[in-house]
Amino acid sequence: MTLTFSKVKVRLHWGFSVAYPATSKAKRSTILPPPTTLIGALSYGEYRGVDSLDFPSSPAEAFNSESKASSQPEKVICAAARFDDDSAVTYSEDVIRNVTSYFQKPERRNDERYIFNIVPTGKVYGPNATLRLVYVTTIPQDKLYRLSWSIVRLGSKEGLVSVEDVEVGEAKETSGNLETKYYFPETVEHKTGPMVLVNFWKGGFVWGEKVESVRYVIPLNPFPISSTSIEVNAKRAYEVGGEYVVVE
Repeated sequence: MTLTFSKVKVRLHWGFSVAYPATSKAKRSTILPPPTTLIGALSYGEYRGVDSLDFPSSPAEAFNSESKASSQPEKVICAAARFDDDSAVTYSEDVIRNVTSYFQKPERRNDERYIFNIVPTGKVYGPNATLRLVYVTTIPQDKLYRLSWSIVRLGSKEGLVSVEDVEVGEAKETSGNLETKYYFPETVEHKTGPMVLVNFWKGGFVWGEKVESVRYVIPLNPFPISSTSIEVNAKRAYEVGGEYVVVE
């Protein structure tokens, strides 16, 4: 099976915010958009204007489903992100007035005193900073090219981005010792260096259901926040336009 890749350069308008699942009074944001967020961003061009209630969970999950019953059976094998080499960003938690009534006891939910509350909300600020997004898929190159140019946001609806460049091609599977700037599962053998360990989540997130988390390594200089590279011994990776993304 021939696999395709897409490398997308996106420019942030102000930054982005991707909250960890099951958070309430402490809405931390991930430092980089996780794979699920990237798949959702790519699926937007396919399902723009479609009522999400037509899907059992979400359009993004249907987009990435292998089920023959799915309206879009193409599969994203791998999705990863990094900051561009000349970009640096900062992380901040702003004090935001949010609706919190759904965290209250049932008898309090209609009481106006408990509808709103102050919630520290994590945001990654990087006005004019650029990110590189990589997708390894079974989607035909022409369609992947179109979908990549259709990306308009990362994370929350306010996290607008502008796509500046898209490169598509054939993804080549490889293994062994290599360097990568993109995040990868912690189970991959790797050398020490500037990095941050994070818990991303697997698959979609449905309110009230338990989230399966996966530990990832992000090659990153913590201050100022900027991507770096790290050497790994990969069992399975893909070469994408002169760079590597690691799966296992």
